[in-house]
Amino acid sequence: MNANLLCLPPFIPASKPSIAHEAQRSSRFHAALAVPTAIVMVAIAGAPGARADRATLDDTRTQIALPLATPPVIDGVVNTEEWARAGGAAGNFWEVITDANLEDGIRGGKLGDGSANVPTSNADLSFVIYAGYDATDLYIAVRVTDDVIQEDSAESESANGNTWMDDSVEVFVDGDNSNFETRDTSGTTPEVVGTGGQFVITANNAYRDAEAGSPGYGETQAWYAKTARTDTGYEAEFRISLAKLGNPKPGDIIGFSVGVNDDDDGSGGERQVIWIGSPHTEATYGNLLLGGRSYTAPKTTAPTVDGKINASEYAAATEMKLNAFNGIFDIPSGDDNLEPTDLSYRAWVVHSDDSIYVAVDVTDDTITTDSAEPKSEDGSTWEDDSVEIFFDPNNSKDLGRGAEPYEGQYVFTPNGAWRDNEANNPTFGATGDWFAATTTTATGYSVEFQVKKSALLQPADGTSIGFQFAVNDDDGANRAAQLGWSGRAHSEFTYGELKLAAATPVGTLKIDRITTSGNTLELTIATPNTAGTHAVQRAGSLPTSQWADVAGATIAAGGTGKVTATFPKPAGTSEFYRVVLR
Repeated sequence: MNANLLCLPPFIPASKPSIAHEAQRSSRFHAALAVPTAIVMVAIAGAPGARADRATLDDTRTQIALPLATPPVIDGVVNTEEWARAGGAAGNFWEVITDANLEDGIRGGKLGDGSANVPTSNADLSFVIYAGYDATDLYIAVRVTDDVIQEDSAESESANGNTWMDDSVEVFVDGDNSNFETRDTSGTTPEVVGTGGQFVITANNAYRDAEAGSPGYGETQAWYAKTARTDTGYEAEFRISLAKLGNPKPGDIIGFSVGVNDDDDGSGGERQVIWIGSPHTEATYGNLLLGGRSYTAPKTTAPTVDGKINASEYAAATEMKLNAFNGIFDIPSGDDNLEPTDLSYRAWVVHSDDSIYVAVDVTDDTITTDSAEPKSEDGSTWEDDSVEIFFDPNNSKDLGRGAEPYEGQYVFTPNGAWRDNEANNPTFGATGDWFAATTTTATGYSVEFQVKKSALLQPADGTSIGFQFAVNDDDGANRAAQLGWSGRAHSEFTYGELKLAAATPVGTLKIDRITTSGNTLELTIATPNTAGTHAVQRAGSLPTSQWADVAGATIAAGGTGKVTATFPKPAGTSEFYRVVLR
């Protein structure tokens, strides 16, 4: 494998970059990468550390919106069948509730604008968020529990009144994830209203969209929302045109948050509780990922499953880093306000002719295994520190867990307890259907899994299967949190996708040329297999980088023995790019 490094100085507007070639072989990348790879570094003039694109997760919180085959009827009644496949719907895993055991008193959210008093109970104020999308619209549902409903400030069905003074739901969207840093309520700033803004509906169906630039409200307009009363509060449904949000696509990340205002006495709002961030300040919004995550597992020599994650055994795999900012929390299982030292992890997936291997390196400052006995089977592993992996081998995306023989959940704890009851009890052991091993590390523990392909319907190379993994955190009083990759346990439709790449042909992959056209970069790549699957990846630094596929990169034929990659210029000060042949 040859690595060819191209280094570019910062781009100057209205001019083309200079290019410097380094002809020497890069032994460091030759040792680290087991697939044909070429690397380029691109530097762009701009603010240091800027994050402003639909491919970059911000350091806030992350949730998913999932595709809806049939659009929900926007009438304020959250019909379970209409919303069953939305993000957050499985077990109401995206909820904001009170929790007296937490310092701030709120699990899954925080106090919003000018608020000082935490709700006294879930009956006083709590809510659940669902998020879905189709080809034309973003759909949001919010189920609000509120024992006192006030609607005395904004008249029923009115426009742009004092909605924040009544019980109401506010949806904030930064459709291009541009992270505008200044709080803006003008309703005229193009960077804000051009791709989003604030959309509000009250319990009596007064609406407000002035802070979204008044784009047009109605059943056939840019957005529409309705509420309906329930026995325990009210429900709100929103439809927002993707065109209004700058036409984000599946796989894109948009800035997003939901706030709920609570008025208990008719004299103005008592509080606002918000999922994440500050109202009207895009840079603080959470990440809403349109669609589940995906990962391509390279085909390699089988790793040794001993709990020790050998870098050379997983060198061809892209590292996944999950923490409180970019992981998906299951709020019913615990809080989402965790420091990286309390819970974070790295993961890699590879496959061989007969097995899939998953390696997870967990950072956890307190390891607790007091519920499931060491090396026991099918104990309460979820109440201890543990790693769970999930497979949907026929990618059926069932609402729950499918019925295939060994699809489901495989769990391992730091004391060697395992659980596979929810995978229909395959045989555990080094020669069985699956196996796992663990070791303690300086920062926590690591787990390696091996699951035989024969237990997973024998997926062929090139197949995509449903996949999810999560880590449970027990700090001494049973599970305190569960942090997942893409979705919720035992709910296949929320899982991400795992592609089992075919073996990579041996040869040289080299970036011959880089050109720019407007806001587009174009790489011309010499490749040993022009018909193979190529991917452009990026990282902000080397060598301790995290490579991730570039969203929106297109690969086209570029002449004899060459392909051309085209993708948007980076928004930050510098990016490293590599091209891999899978």
